[in-house]
Amino acid sequence: NAVDAALETHGNVAIGWRETGDSVEIFIEDEGPGIMNTANLFVPFFTTKPDGSGIGLALSRQIAEAHGGSLSLTNRQNHSGAVALLCLPR
Repeated sequence: NAVDAALETHGNVAIGWRETGDSVEIFIEDEGPGIMNTANLFVPFFTTKPDGSGIGLALSRQIAEAHGGSLSLTNRQNHSGAVALLCLPR
């Protein structure tokens, strides 16, 4: 998803991680147009892509939660684009 978004604006995608206390955070930031409507991001089978299934984000969040973690997607604060944050316990 990040690569598709960044391609729209010829932006970059950055991937990184950090340890925070009792968890590990993995983040993916893109320089795409950002997320226009966040209300349905994690709704199963909801998609804005013509060939999308709408299962990817919902399944990813479910897997993260099954491991005691979380998955969130937000717009970047001071730049265009979005950031996906996966938090997992250590």
